[in-house]
Amino acid sequence: MINRPFDIKAVLFDFDGTLTKPGALDFPLLKKTIGCPSDIPVLEFINSLPTSLEKEETISLLERFETKAAAHSKPNDGAESLIHYLRSKGLGMGIITRNRLSSIERALKNFENITISCFDVIISRNTPVKPKPSGDGIRLAAQKLNLDVKEVLMVGDYIFDIQAGKSAGCSTHPEQSGAAVNTQDLLVFLFLPVLPPCCL
Repeated sequence: MINRPFDIKAVLFDFDGTLTKPGALDFPLLKKTIGCPSDIPVLEFINSLPTSLEKEETISLLERFETKAAAHSKPNDGAESLIHYLRSKGLGMGIITRNRLSSIERALKNFENITISCFDVIISRNTPVKPKPSGDGIRLAAQKLNLDVKEVLMVGDYIFDIQAGKSAGCSTHPEQSGAAVNTQDLLVFLFLPVLPPCCL
């Protein structure tokens, strides 16, 4: 049974590891470099630093890692054809990321068939909104797309993507963190007709 109470009119993708292949950014090395404990997310660690100077210096190190990762990132298998197909079906396209916008722009240069213009909305670290796992970015994206948040699907395999979707009140795919984003399963979720209650 497909648990889809609303027709999905837009798809919001996590970027790193979803539209791009995982592993471009070496998180263990990054955390070691900035002194971040392994069990604490990077942005939350930076926000916890006691002084503005420490925060600025650590953000600078983070951005160096992000710049290098963006330059070496590669499109995930099927990502470009998926974006084109969903656009051909009239769905809005968006990106929700904890990364900065310039890194997304750089990484997209490594794609052959899609550009930043393929996305109707991009919510990045530069956007004045709380990052995932907060659902604020998804709600803002839905607002920019003139949609109810329940008409939006959040796609990403990390726990923050799932938590952000649930916080915002939208559907997520996959529904459990750690599961790979499967193109075929995503298309079934989006386009398999929803049976009326009498048929379930």
